[in-house]
Amino acid sequence: MWTLSTILWGRVDLSAVGINLFKNSLATLFLLLHLAVIAIVFRESLFLAPARSWFYLSISGFIGIVLGDTCYFRSLQILGPRRSLMMAATGPLFAAGLAWLLIGENLESPALFGIAITVAGIVVVVADRKAREETPDLIPGKFSTGIVLGLLGAVCQASGGVFSKMGMVREVGNLKIQDCDPVEATFIRLAVSVLVMLIYLTIKKQVSGIVKQATKPGNLRIIIPATVMGAWLGIWFSQIAFNRSPVAIAQTLHSTCPLFAIPIVWIVYKQKTTWYSIAGTFIAVLGIYLIFS
Repeated sequence: MWTLSTILWGRVDLSAVGINLFKNSLATLFLLLHLAVIAIVFRESLFLAPARSWFYLSISGFIGIVLGDTCYFRSLQILGPRRSLMMAATGPLFAAGLAWLLIGENLESPALFGIAITVAGIVVVVADRKAREETPDLIPGKFSTGIVLGLLGAVCQASGGVFSKMGMVREVGNLKIQDCDPVEATFIRLAVSVLVMLIYLTIKKQVSGIVKQATKPGNLRIIIPATVMGAWLGIWFSQIAFNRSPVAIAQTLHSTCPLFAIPIVWIVYKQKTTWYSIAGTFIAVLGIYLIFS
């Protein structure tokens, strides 16, 4: 879902902040309908999460979606789909460290070895100068800025994943108690991110301009399917993964996007990926596998 939506987001002529606000607003409406259907079918309250979950999920939404996604989208605009996804592939490295610090999830030696290999693969891909023509150039920027923002986005999204896990599940002794369903957790994260961004952009007097640009027929035709795939289904599926498995493993599986991006970029952009980049990508994926194993 995230790979396909990434290809679409790279075609939207809108600022990174604008994309983030509009897709989160749409996804929040989709999720509210999603929650309403669940409440009607199971005859329960629309919202069930306790205050504790709202606290951690709000932090998760601010760090992971407001900051993380904005950095990621700007990186996407500068670097192009494949390399921005490779920057996002560093997420497991940060997720593993943060999960160890905050919730006590430990790493074994094969995982540490996998981290080293993943970083090596990413360096190989980033060093491939022949692939720089892949950049969409809708809203261009410095190559180094794209790299920094991509890494910063990965750190923020990894942090968001850890806080998300803390908001959904708590440990009491040897028992794990689920406080919040992944659907509601997804809604809370997105709703908080929309509120924060609306306040910021209202102060900057940019909301009307963003809405006007985003609702142009050409942009809207891309934004709606991209939002369904990435912001609604993609984030919901990720919440299920964070809820049911260790954060580092969930984040690692999410980072397999580059494996799917190679053939899609080849088909969609009609650009042949160099063997240098393909080798780097598979080295990184091998490292991801070792982390997972």
